[in-house]
Amino acid sequence: MVYFRVFYKIIFICLATLFCYLMVLPASILTAIGINARAWSSYFLSLWGKLICLIIRLKVTTEGTPPEPPFFIVSNHLSYVDIMMLISKIRCLFVAKSEVMSWPIFGFMTKTVGMLFVDRSKRSDVTRVNKLISKNITKHNGILLFPESTTSAGYEVMPFKASLLAYPAEQKMPVFYATIGYSTPPSEQPAYMSVSWWGEVPFFSHFLNLLKLKKISGHVTFGEAPVVHSDRKELARLLQEKVSSNFDPVIDYSEYAEEHLGS
Repeated sequence: MVYFRVFYKIIFICLATLFCYLMVLPASILTAIGINARAWSSYFLSLWGKLICLIIRLKVTTEGTPPEPPFFIVSNHLSYVDIMMLISKIRCLFVAKSEVMSWPIFGFMTKTVGMLFVDRSKRSDVTRVNKLISKNITKHNGILLFPESTTSAGYEVMPFKASLLAYPAEQKMPVFYATIGYSTPPSEQPAYMSVSWWGEVPFFSHFLNLLKLKKISGHVTFGEAPVVHSDRKELARLLQEKVSSNFDPVIDYSEYAEEHLGS
């Protein structure tokens, strides 16, 4: 029964992804040659997020008011599932690490529909991406950034890196924030192991394990008011504090330490 569940989810994920991709790709091509089709593209990217959440049985609850484009928003980062969940609620492009481009199929598709990629090992690439961010915040979509720059088990919100906050800081642009978390039923593997993606677990192994779950609960809390500051480091600190204040740990640190640190 478990393997049948995984099989049919994979089939429907592929069908939903292919359909939405074929809808978004022409819009991306038109936009690239100067014909603005971002409204069409944003709609189907959001639809993709909704369909994937439905297929993997991720029930999303929200608190607060999602921002309307144009916007710049940051969030804590637990898993690749974050992207699907947030895109289902807000119309946006996201900034991802360059390694995502090497993922089979998904990397190619995200690149061709206009997602932004940054090579964090090169300081010069941050400047390039900040310029792309400025060009891609439109009335049809915002920009989503995960300033932790990595995923975690979910016992805390890690410090935010300031480099990709240079653009909103320089422009004194309001930065919205969201806080996300997950849980699974007591009969399922804990969310910090099955939904959060951290450590050395390969992507496909984690993804197949995720598809075995009967139900996932996801929660998104949108901040009450955006944060504005002209110093990117101070902006990063303030946003990390705001996100942390709304954060409900996926696993308590004491439990995590006992299970994985031997203390």
